[in-house]
Formats: sequence, structure tokens, C-alpha cells
Amino acid sequence: MCSVHLFGSMAKGWRGYLEEESEYQWIAMAGFLAFILLGALAIQGTSNLPGVEVGSSDSSHYGKRILDIEYTGDESFTAKILNDGGIDLFQQNDRTTVTQIMTAGGGLPADDIRFITSLENGNTAISPSKNTIQVIHSPQNEPSSATTITTFELDRSHGNFTVLDLAESTDGQSTQWMMVTMEGSKTSLRGFGAIGSGSESSMTIAASMSSSLLSTPMVNTADVVWQKVMSLGTDQWVATGYLSYTSNEAGASPAAPKIIPVLAVIDWEGGLTAPTVSTMHSGEGGLYHSLMVLDGNDVFAAGDQGSTLVSTTGSMTHFDVASVAAVVDCHDRVWLFGDVGSKTIVRYSGQNTEQLSLAEPLAFQIESKGHGKELIFLHGTDDSGEAQTLLIDTSAPGSIESGRGFLNFLFLTVFSITMGVMAWTSGSRLFASRRVE
Repeated sequence: MCSVHLFGSMAKGWRGYLEEESEYQWIAMAGFLAFILLGALAIQGTSNLPGVEVGSSDSSHYGKRILDIEYTGDESFTAKILNDGGIDLFQQNDRTTVTQIMTAGGGLPADDIRFITSLENGNTAISPSKNTIQVIHSPQNEPSSATTITTFELDRSHGNFTVLDLAESTDGQSTQWMMVTMEGSKTSLRGFGAIGSGSESSMTIAASMSSSLLSTPMVNTADVVWQKVMSLGTDQWVATGYLSYTSNEAGASPAAPKIIPVLAVIDWEGGLTAPTVSTMHSGEGGLYHSLMVLDGNDVFAAGDQGSTLVSTTGSMTHFDVASVAAVVDCHDRVWLFGDVGSKTIVRYSGQNTEQLSLAEPLAFQIESKGHGKELIFLHGTDDSGEAQTLLIDTSAPGSIESGRGFLNFLFLTVFSITMGVMAWTSGSRLFASRRVE
């Protein structure tokens, strides 16, 4: 009852200021205009991206230089780090559970680990040596609730090769892998599959791969140096790399060949047959550094001189947005980050791009990055060689906890109350005039 009485008293007072014949009419209007202007200035003053902070010190990689990392949650990841004794690979499943996978101190350094790929079933894939894939089984997939590793030797009858990258495609019933490989002095692509059900557990993964076949290598007549691969849907993939050639331009040096980026759509239907190039696009300069799959299986390729969106139909849309690192969040938004000293971030979502301002310039060179559940992690080293981590809470922009979100909420609340009182007053006067008539 007290709150109702208080609101009635406030409304009665505000009605007095807002009545048409009130001597306070112009004061009320001027005050409301001032509120709008001050609110706009305050909102603009909080336009810097909220939710940005220095990484927490309670992570197992704190203070270490992170060369590569793959997050499966805000507190779970597999990381390749540089220690005093060499390069190590370990997995953190929560803040208290850390498993050493490869350690330089133990005589098994992780120098040759070229990629860390998260699989859809929660496991992680790496390649420690030629013709070898290791699957790191998540504790959630194991009866013992412990991290377990399964090692597979791939067929050597079609040659020895190093696996440079691996991507997964699954339709719910079977799974296929596509690998970027080093075949002697040239790179290529090979497929592996189909992998049946049961691949999540170390107890049943061998049976799930009993009928899997390794394809022959893709013919690389263009001498493209392939680097990364990502699934584009059923039987299709996106691969990126570069072409290197000696330019005929005046002043060009044979010792400094020209490098142009290459992006291709790859077809492979399984079996021993080699993958083939469906379409290929080459740019004018720079390199693609990240491939990210979006909702609907479209693939976003981010590069240091531009970006490309590849649809499942094979069409390509190019964006003049350069970056040195990129991450896709759980809301299907791509975050594009610039070099050290950059003051803005470009965010792509649904064919639209927006520029977000940082309160402080980026203070380090990004070397690795990842996305957990709501957090984006950027890892690198500053000018003094110290390891740095930056966190971005993707749920913060526009939320009531952020400064901009709070001011937006306050502005809408006051505006709604004011307009409500004015409508109430107008309605009361109209009703009263009709009663007099």
C-alpha cells in the first residue's frame, strides 16, 4: 500500500508540472530536453566495449607463453605452451584437474604438434608424428572419468606424411576427417572415414574405425601450400593456403617471391578416391589465418588483408576487413582483432559488421586465441616478452551490468514514466471535458 501511495503522490506532482496551463510547463519541457541530451552524452561516454579485462591468474597456464590453445569451456582447454625446459602440451578439464599430455622435461616435447582440433563428441585430436593421429578422450566420455589417449597409425601403403591440420564433418550417424598433409616437399589433402558410432570412448573407438579408409593424396598441380581446412557440410570442405612465385614487376627480387592467398572448396565423398578442388579463389596479398564454421555450415575465412564468407552453395563473399586473429562466439558472431596498438574490434554478424571501441589499445601481439562458453581469450606477449591474456565477456555488451546497458535501461525507464504521466494527464482532461459537455 505504501508503494502505491508513493507512486500516486509522485504522479500527482509530475502531473502538475506537465499540465498544459501550468506555469511550470516550459520548465518541465526544458528539463526533459536536458535529460535527453545528458543521457545521450552519458551513453556515448560508455561506448567502449564492456566486459574486457586482463586474464585471471588462477588458470594453469598463467604466466606461460601459449603457442596454441583449444577451448572446450571457459575453464577447460588443451594448450601448447612454452616452458623453461621446452614445449609442453597439457589439458585442463576444470580449475583443479590438469593432465600432462606431452612434456619436454619427460623426454616427450610437443614441438611437432601442428594443430589442436576439438571434436564434436568432446574429444580432442592431435598428431605427434608422421601417419599418426592421437585422440585425447574427455573424462566425461570415459567410464573411469579420467583423460585417456588413443593412438592410431594411419595406412602407410600410400606414403608417409605429416598432418598439418585436421577438420571433422559429422551428420549424426557417421564422421569424416579431412587432413592437410605434408607429402615430401609438397602439401596436399587426404580424407579419412567413415567413422561410425562409439568414437567418443577409448573402449569403443577402435571398433568405430574398423571400416574407415584413408584416401590417396589430392593432386596439387598448382603447387599451392595448403595450411588449414574446415568442414563446409556433407562431402565438402574449405581449404586455405598460399601461392608463391617470382614477380616480373620492375624492381622485384627473386630472393623475395610474391605470396598470394588461396581459398578453395574441396569435394570428397569418402573412400580411397583423392579429394578434388571444386572451386578456387586467389587474392592479391596477405594470408588467411583462421577458418570458422558458422550456423548453417557456412565458413568464415579471416585474413590479414581481408576476409571471405563461403556459403554451402560454394559462393564466396569478400569483406575488406583485415585482422591478425579471429574468433566465433556462441551467438554466431565473428570477432576480428587487429595488431598490437589497435583501438577497435570489428564484429561480423549476419552479413553486417560493426566496429567496437576498446577502452585501452591492445597491449600485446596476439599469438593464440579461443572461445569457451561466454568468454573470448586472447593470448600473446608484450614488448618486454611477458605473457599476457585478455578476456572479453561476450554477454556483457548491452547487458544491464554494463555502463551503457544501465544507462539505456535508466533512460527508457524515465522516458516511459514521463510519457505515461503525460498520457494519463491528457486522458484525464479528455474524459473530464466530455463529462462537462
